[in-house]
Formats: sequence, C-alpha cells, structure tokens
Amino acid sequence: MAKREKLIEFDTLLQELFKSNNCQLKELLHDLVTPTQFFLLKLIATKESCKAADIAHILDISPSAATTILDRLCKNGWVERDRSDKDRRIVWLKVTESGKTLLSDIEAKRFKLLVSQFDNITAEEIERTCEVFKKILKRR
Repeated sequence: MAKREKLIEFDTLLQELFKSNNCQLKELLHDLVTPTQFFLLKLIATKESCKAADIAHILDISPSAATTILDRLCKNGWVERDRSDKDRRIVWLKVTESGKTLLSDIEAKRFKLLVSQFDNITAEEIERTCEVFKKILKRR
C-alpha cells in the first residue's frame, strides 16, 4: 500500500480512536463535568499560575467563553478565583481541594480505562507508537 493510502488509513483510525475515547470519557465523567471542563480543570491544576485570559488563549476560545466555563467550575467548588494583591485587575485561578479530589478520582478511572484499552498491546508496541507520535509532534 502506498504512503498516501497508509496516511489516509492512519487518519481514519486516529479519528475513530479519538471519537471512541471521547465517548468513553463522557461515560466516565457521568455528567459531573463536561470533557472541556475536565480538560480545563486539569490544565489549571498543572499550571503554577493561571488567569482566565491564559485559558482562553490555550483553548483558542473567547475570554467570555472561558469565563462561562470557569463560572461553572467555581460554582461547583472545584476552582477558586483569587485577586492579585499587587494588581486587583488580575485574577488568578486555583484548583480547590474538592477539585483536586475530583481530578484524582477521574484520573484513576481514566487510567483503568486506558489499561483495559491497551491490554492486548505490548510495552514495545506502546513505546514504538509513542516514538512515532513524538516524531510527528516535533515537526509542528
């Protein structure tokens, strides 16, 4: 099979994998949070300091859309807004203990799901796949 056909097959399989993973993630989240809210919560947790404008930039959405998502996370007690003492216009975002617990629970379930998805894949196959993805990402 020519490279072009292999690329088309790869693209199709990747789309199917993403679609399947997204459906499984939605089931896993049980209407607690949307996949976008989960991603955002995880993003804030990994940053030392983060503002709503940073979120909007990373997700490539409008600041008002980011604020709407953040409002829901704050309302549920998973994220706190903290005004800067130096500049009151700056509002820092921080994941609460409740948010950290939620993230930890979801990550544990996601890892179980990942293990079951890859139970018929060898460690070497996973390593080779990771290397290919790293190579692709370097070209960006």
